[in-house]
Amino acid sequence: MQSLLFPAIFCLTASSAVAAPFVPPGVTPPDYVVTMEQTFPGRKGSSTKVVIRHGEWTRIDSTYPTPPETTYYRHGSNAYVIDNGWISHFRRNIKLEYDHQASNTGERQTHLGESCTVWETARSKADSLARHSFTSLSCFTDDGIELWRRRSGAQGITWSAEAIRIERRPVAAAEVRLPRALLALDWWDRSVSASATAADHETVMELSDSRARPNGSNPASPTVRTTRRAGPWLFKEVITGTQRRIDISHDSVRMRLTYERGRREEEEELTIARPDPEPAKPEPASPTNTFQPVPGDRYDTVLGERCRWFDMTPGMQDAGTNACFTDDGIMLKEEHHARGSLRTWTATRLVRRRVAIDEVKPPAELLQPRTWDLD
Repeated sequence: MQSLLFPAIFCLTASSAVAAPFVPPGVTPPDYVVTMEQTFPGRKGSSTKVVIRHGEWTRIDSTYPTPPETTYYRHGSNAYVIDNGWISHFRRNIKLEYDHQASNTGERQTHLGESCTVWETARSKADSLARHSFTSLSCFTDDGIELWRRRSGAQGITWSAEAIRIERRPVAAAEVRLPRALLALDWWDRSVSASATAADHETVMELSDSRARPNGSNPASPTVRTTRRAGPWLFKEVITGTQRRIDISHDSVRMRLTYERGRREEEEELTIARPDPEPAKPEPASPTNTFQPVPGDRYDTVLGERCRWFDMTPGMQDAGTNACFTDDGIMLKEEHHARGSLRTWTATRLVRRRVAIDEVKPPAELLQPRTWDLD
């Protein structure tokens, strides 16, 4: 049966990166490569990150977390990309949860024989709880190279990075620019074993939501979900006004693309998960390994089709999901309940037909660097 629960691989939290790294005003950094040692108090050992700069691009390779990550920034763009060889996160117009207005402290220091000026580059907002308050300090050379960075909170230094090697040398554009391969999907002709869980079809569903609706009234903009099944591939698109979410997944749980726009103002996020490049690594847990749908004795009729209700989250307390499926595995109704609220998806259209693979592919513009201001 189809499940709305996301595989564990999509619960991973990407690094707390934001738009391009800060550079002191009026400074144009030269090409350089800086190797830094990162320390996390309370955690054994340390890790390294290598910062490479060329023109408007900065690339950062970090050995923490696991697997190692590479982040790409284009200065002047409010977008960045994090990739670990398995999952790529594209983010644009992300709303910051802290104050990032930098200020020059006027303090001068020397590190690795280089003179630098200390800047306060970020701090928690004034209304933050004391236990969440922090300040970030960095020391920059006169030509804009960061030599160290420290984040301090109520418990002292919570993270630090210090340069252990500096190279001012020519850097080729290919060393820092976003690889186009990160936006090139070669999934569709892959021979990946998986059995389709339902017949090919297209459904359109609408959402009714009891949460925060006066007298149960409907929102001004209806929420519509379109689903297409093409063999082991499943395409879902949810639209509410200017908000849009797309999920494309393979029944093997080894390939997935998720796109979301408008959840918070102008924010956009694209996540691409590819087959794990390390065969020895355990496969991501399938949702059905966590919740095995349990058939019930309740039946319903939607669009003239009979469907049977399943408990999709057996054993879950205070919340859960039930779904009604036809005999050939097509969902016609779905209920999400939590603490007195009820959200119900109901099919308004169902067509059983052969769905072409092009109909489950993402919109072409989502895979263009210019869409993310990273061209």
